[in-house]
Amino acid sequence: MGADVRARAATRRPILAARLVVLVTFLDLFIQFPVVAPYAGALGASPVLAGVIVGIYSATNLVGNVLAGLWLDRWGRRRPVLIGLLVSAAALGAYALARTPEHLLVARAVHGLATAVLTPGAFAIIGDSAAVDRRARVMGVSGALIAVAAIVGPPLAGITRDRIGPEAVFAGGAVLMLLVAAVFGPLTPATDGPRRPAAPPAAPDGRRLLTNRRLAGACLAALALTVGLGTLVTHLPQALAARGETATRSGLAFTIYALVAMVVMAGPLNRLSDRVDRFGPVAVGLALVGAGMTLLGLVGGAAGVAAGMGVVGLGFGLLFPAATALVAESSSRAQRGLAFGLFYAVYSLGVVAGALLSGLIGQWSGLASGVPFLWGAAVALVAVPAVLLVGRRAGAPARDL
Repeated sequence: MGADVRARAATRRPILAARLVVLVTFLDLFIQFPVVAPYAGALGASPVLAGVIVGIYSATNLVGNVLAGLWLDRWGRRRPVLIGLLVSAAALGAYALARTPEHLLVARAVHGLATAVLTPGAFAIIGDSAAVDRRARVMGVSGALIAVAAIVGPPLAGITRDRIGPEAVFAGGAVLMLLVAAVFGPLTPATDGPRRPAAPPAAPDGRRLLTNRRLAGACLAALALTVGLGTLVTHLPQALAARGETATRSGLAFTIYALVAMVVMAGPLNRLSDRVDRFGPVAVGLALVGAGMTLLGLVGGAAGVAAGMGVVGLGFGLLFPAATALVAESSSRAQRGLAFGLFYAVYSLGVVAGALLSGLIGQWSGLASGVPFLWGAAVALVAVPAVLLVGRRAGAPARDL
């Protein structure tokens, strides 16, 4: 009995540590949204340079996701995540000390690279530690923290910026990173990750991972989902403003989305894919994202926006736990870092693609138009049969090694 209790505690500690990393990483991301662009302008950046400063984080983060996956598999999870937390804290400190737009640009580039290891590392730890028949449940609760960060981060940053100044937002983020680093170290084993000599994964193993259908299905779902998210983040505020709505209404719409997603991921529905299969909930989630985007595109008014965002949140809440469980099952422990690195690289790519293409479509169709939402809906709905087909052809999950 005592040995069982100790074993369960030893499993819970790394999951708790990883969840703290997920929470602080996405808080860090969401507190930047209302602050970075105005801060760059206050330092003297032109509108074009301010856009580059905002975008450089995503660009270096995208590249860093893949490199981080290789690093996590070569050196284990603990050391890279700790270094990522510490370098992120230093980069946020550099934000507060920046005196020119160029200083801020360099700090943003370093920050994007540093945080690239945090989410893949945290979810690799969760995948390593969670029992196979509870993976989606554990991933769902962990994913709900992203929704918590989305709800808390932007208003907290806005209030802090208005009352104290933007430097206080960045300094607070740096302190949070350091606090989580201080807790993360003792909660995670020093000898995690692959149980083999520290050497890069062999090329044939890497090729097998890249052709794994379970990982391909998860990445396809992530790409279709995040094209829609990029469309929402870019076009919804513009569309509501063009229709005469306030910024408060836009914020409320995203709060509805985040609350529904959080309730689904933290509640009993997150057990669905553990009881049936992974691909079914992923496909249903994508179909709901498509339905919600269609509502946004066709139904005007506050009720249409609330309903559409609620349905999109429901789809995200169903899809995310099952998709991340698929990533964990697509790989052995020795390559799980790379698997999550690839997944989150595709995730970032979808957001960027959705933002760019919806901007172009919105420019053509008009800012008040619902056409960009219909484009995002089409991507999600087309992906549904593709995901089901991949799922039919996918093999059994990889055995943990």
